[in-house]
Amino acid sequence: MKSEDMRQYGELYAAKAKQLWAELGEELKLAKDIAELRIQLEFLEIKQNRLFMEYGKAVFLAGGCDGPGPDLLRREIEALEQELRKKYLDLEKLRASC
Repeated sequence: MKSEDMRQYGELYAAKAKQLWAELGEELKLAKDIAELRIQLEFLEIKQNRLFMEYGKAVFLAGGCDGPGPDLLRREIEALEQELRKKYLDLEKLRASC
């Protein structure tokens, strides 16, 4: 091949690659966002399970649901549940946009 043909072929290939990457870019970004949210949800669910076990232990040791130990854990669990709801809604929005 002549050098001019090689240059034109390279430019054509670069343009096609750029176009393909732009098309895939949005899909890859969406897939990355969904994967990231799923990982965050799994992490929060594991944290929630641990807190429930700690709450159950604190209730057992305190002999009831009242007291500084169970109350602090209850507030932390409620905050975690709100964060889980928010992440779940974000994930549903991303799925709806597909």
